[in-house]
Amino acid sequence: MASSLGSFADCLAQRSVIWREKPGTWLMNVGLGATYYLGDLTEAGNFGHLRLGVAVSAAVAYRYSPHLTLRAEGQIYYIRGSQKNTHLAYNNLSFFSVNPDVWAGAQWDFWPEDDRNHVIIPYVLAGVGLTHMTPKANYGGRSVSLAPLQTEAIAYNRWPMIIRYGLGVPITAGERFKWNLEATYTHVLSDYLDDVSTVYPDQRNRSVLAVALSDRRAELGQGLNPPGAQRGNSNRRDGYLIVSARLVYVLITPLQRNYRRIFHR
Repeated sequence: MASSLGSFADCLAQRSVIWREKPGTWLMNVGLGATYYLGDLTEAGNFGHLRLGVAVSAAVAYRYSPHLTLRAEGQIYYIRGSQKNTHLAYNNLSFFSVNPDVWAGAQWDFWPEDDRNHVIIPYVLAGVGLTHMTPKANYGGRSVSLAPLQTEAIAYNRWPMIIRYGLGVPITAGERFKWNLEATYTHVLSDYLDDVSTVYPDQRNRSVLAVALSDRRAELGQGLNPPGAQRGNSNRRDGYLIVSARLVYVLITPLQRNYRRIFHR
């Protein structure tokens, strides 16, 4: 452990003063991570069937003060869930989704970037934004979009707000870059991220496809649920956890701007 901290300190020492992240620094970062959806089609403690997905993102950030960095980010994330191998397997519901999200917020370092008393400086982040929900399911050998079918006879908003918060820690650094490990949770202000929320609707006068994907018990040879039977838990909003590796690149610093201004007159 001591040798690892020493190596990290040596890496930080190699960063030229001109590239230190002083207030006024602009940064860009990109991330690649694993997603874990939390909602009506997951089961707490079922670690044998996590059904992980993937996320890619890109962000621009501005260091406002020694502790505070402002950040805006866009992301594409893949999530999935299923009642298979859970205590609700008899209902046979499942979904997957490839969604975009955008958010803006702030990142707060526990100590200033140039604090010599702390080799590793973790940070917290929080912000708000929007996501677009595109839940789908595999049926009859093809992918079917669920929202237009109104599987619970509800036309829900597919552009809900999101609240994101998390924690990050740098793991290595170079002249103009560093690698961070970051974990965030995104709270979606909707319970339809997975197209499941309330009760089974009255299936009369509905299309065959809508009925088939609203209640999938028939695929297991069982009868349909009666109208009003519990389909999801509307008391708990959906969300997703992402653990990612992030490459942070220094675009320009105040010292570097001054250097260019002096030597390029």
